[in-house]
Amino acid sequence: MKKINIINTILAACLIYFVFVPKVLAVEYPLAWPGILPDNKLYKLKVLRNKIIYKMIIDPVKKVEFDLLMADKTIYASKLLVDKGEIVLAKDTALKGENYYSMLVQDYNKALLSHKQIPSWLDRKITLAAIKHQEVFKQLEDAVTGEDKKTFQIVSKFSQINYDFILKLRKSKKSSGRDV
Repeated sequence: MKKINIINTILAACLIYFVFVPKVLAVEYPLAWPGILPDNKLYKLKVLRNKIIYKMIIDPVKKVEFDLLMADKTIYASKLLVDKGEIVLAKDTALKGENYYSMLVQDYNKALLSHKQIPSWLDRKITLAAIKHQEVFKQLEDAVTGEDKKTFQIVSKFSQINYDFILKLRKSKKSSGRDV
C-alpha cells in the first residue's frame, strides 16, 4: 500500500512538473507580428520605410521604443522563416533582429547621456523582450541541425551581451542618482 502511494506521489509530481512548469518558465511577452517576411519581393520597400522612420525620430527614448519594436518583429520573422524551412534566410534575419537590439542599447545609452528619463514600463518591456528573445533563439537552435545551430547560438550570445550592457547602464544610472 505504501509503495502505491509513493508511486502515485512520484507520478503526480512528474505530471505537475512536465505539464505546468514549462508554462510558468515561458515569458509572457508577445512578439510583434512582422508583417511582410524577408522572402517577399516587397520586403526591401519595408526595410527602406523603416530606415526612413528611424531617421525621422528625434527623441532618443522614442528611438529605443522603435528599436525594440523592430527587434521583436525581426526575431519573430526569423522564427516564422525557420517554420517555413527557410533556414539560411532565418539565420540572417535573426542576426539582423539582434542588431536592432544592439541599436536599442546604443540609443538607450544616448537617452541616458542626454538626461532623458526611460519610463519604467519601457525598462520592464526591454527586460521581458531580452528574455523572450533568448527563448526564441533557443527554440530556433533546437529546430535546426548541424552548422545552422551555431548561428543561433552566436546570436543568443550577442543577445545576452546586449542585455548585460543594458543592466550595466541601469546600474550606472542608479549610482549616479537618477531614477530607473
